[in-house]
Amino acid sequence: MNTTIRKANPKLAAKFFPNKERENIDTIQKRSTFDRNENVLMDAFLAWTGLDSFRKMCDRNEMYTFVDQWSDKVLDPKSCKWITERQHILNQGNIPLQNNRLRGIVRSVSGVFQSTQTEPVCVSRDRDKQAKGEMMSATIQYVYQLNKLWGLDAACFTNFLVTGVGMFRSTFGWRNGKMDVWTDLVNHRRIFFDNHMEDPRHWDCHLVGEIHDVGLYDVMSQFADGSPEKAEEIRRIYSYCDRDRTISRVENLVKDARRFQNFFIPDDETRCRVIEVWKKESKERLLVHDKLTGEFYKTEVEDQLQLIRENDKRKAEQSAEGIEVKDMKLIEYQWFIDNYWYYYYMSPQGDILKEGETPFWHESHPYSFKIYPFFNGRVYPFVGDFIDQQRYINRLITMQDFVTRASAKGVLAIHQDSIPDGMTAKDFADEWAVFNGVIVYKGKPGIEMPKQIVNNTTQLGLTDMLQIQLKLLEDISGVQGALQGQAPKSGTPAALYLQQTQNSATSLTELFEAFRELREERDMKNMKLIQQFYSEPRYININGNNARPDTMVYDPKTVQNAEFDLSITESTSTPAYRLVMNDFLMQLFSAQQITLEELLQNGAFPFADKLLQSINARKEEAMAAQQAMMNGGQVQPMQQGIVPQDIQQQMNQNTNPLVQQMLAGNNAA
Repeated sequence: MNTTIRKANPKLAAKFFPNKERENIDTIQKRSTFDRNENVLMDAFLAWTGLDSFRKMCDRNEMYTFVDQWSDKVLDPKSCKWITERQHILNQGNIPLQNNRLRGIVRSVSGVFQSTQTEPVCVSRDRDKQAKGEMMSATIQYVYQLNKLWGLDAACFTNFLVTGVGMFRSTFGWRNGKMDVWTDLVNHRRIFFDNHMEDPRHWDCHLVGEIHDVGLYDVMSQFADGSPEKAEEIRRIYSYCDRDRTISRVENLVKDARRFQNFFIPDDETRCRVIEVWKKESKERLLVHDKLTGEFYKTEVEDQLQLIRENDKRKAEQSAEGIEVKDMKLIEYQWFIDNYWYYYYMSPQGDILKEGETPFWHESHPYSFKIYPFFNGRVYPFVGDFIDQQRYINRLITMQDFVTRASAKGVLAIHQDSIPDGMTAKDFADEWAVFNGVIVYKGKPGIEMPKQIVNNTTQLGLTDMLQIQLKLLEDISGVQGALQGQAPKSGTPAALYLQQTQNSATSLTELFEAFRELREERDMKNMKLIQQFYSEPRYININGNNARPDTMVYDPKTVQNAEFDLSITESTSTPAYRLVMNDFLMQLFSAQQITLEELLQNGAFPFADKLLQSINARKEEAMAAQQAMMNGGQVQPMQQGIVPQDIQQQMNQNTNPLVQQMLAGNNAA
């Protein structure tokens, strides 16, 4: 019997029986250092380009608020070219006048924000350990003072009013001679984010970033990672940077050099453009629930074998203890696609300077931003609501000036035959304007005497229209005269003026609340950075803070893994609050309800720490003297809470008589 061995055809097998092994889900491409990633660079560029109109709107709002309110372009009918309104008015021989009311409104709203000083407060999830929350609150307030965040918040709030966007960047690193948590204000012209956001909380953001212009050696220091070879590669990438000069412009503080900023080209040839991109990437992972510890975490798919071995180990151990299978504390896990934040630092050519998964415990990007009001994917800044009223006010003022200059004002009308012989019209006009001047002429029949013509321009209604626009400006902005600190009209009751101020502030509540949410998000990230990077105890005494002594030292072992709720509340560091608090504590001290130490620990006295140290030192000396007496065999019978007579006299030296009286009363009791 003949048997024929059939050989498989690899091409047919691949066609009809394809390989069923699937590819792993991972959006990160495996690259080596300094490889290029054009896809991420293009995503960042498109996000940047999508904000072109936004940046133009912000530039217009900035011009109207701070610079030139006649900067809008109009078509010149003579030259058929687009020119500014200022130039158009000058071409007509007029003077473009402006009365900037927007700046006063922004200053008033910003003043209301700064007058209500607030601070972050952390509340521990475990109410029995609230001292942890007080410790974390004091630490965050230390970060506030370190970064001067109260002033930075005021600057960001002004930018928030003009552009509708506020953004901070929180990181941990070496700066000003120390490793600490740092917060920076981000310029709205340098940011970009994706255009898919619809959530007013911005939780659906998938891409955010910023462009940086820094020196060459700063780039090498940050991304070389201690390798001279990488430093030379960075030098090659930024070979276009002029390292011999550090300043390229003469004008400063008055010229808007960044108005026409480019995504790829730095502002000047002495700087290096670094593009920072944070993007949500996807990867298949395992979501793990450890029933023994109650912990939820994620791990790589490759770690599944270790989880199986751990479960087998636990089954054996718990079976030996007589635990049924259904009651065993095992590890449960399931496959899922994880969306996580991934960062890229890139050159304008797409070279990857550094990349990796977010290193922060908050598992997000370092930016905190708020867009307000964010309606239907668009932003409507506070200043943009009443620009038209400001334009009309300037137009009315300019029109009033034009009419006044064009109308007759004291024009002398005289018949030619009335000019005396030997005088010219100029001589007559000069003599007419001279104080106590005398003109002798002969009147002629039918010829009127010289007279001056003055045209009344007050009946055109411009003043009434101007008052209407000023009233509309207050109504639309919500900033009434009372909020601006203007003097009330005669006869206005004080209660009515106070009510007007409160009503005006009420209309701005939504604006303040939106900015408070931004600060809460930033402070929450700062809190996570503190928990992650503060690995050594730190003394964090805050000026004006009334924290307890045990919360003035940050202990990472105590709060590093604790969960806190953070909120922004009215500050207790204001002078008015400290005055009320100290008065109340002094009343309790006078009534002998608290001791001197409790008074100093809970009060806000500038000398409290020094005085507490003196009291503690005195107690230590007394205890040392008592110990010496006991060691010398001169042991006196003592009751609990009673101090020997000689030690009592030593403690009472240079002591307040009221304290001595309290001590005597306590001993008698």
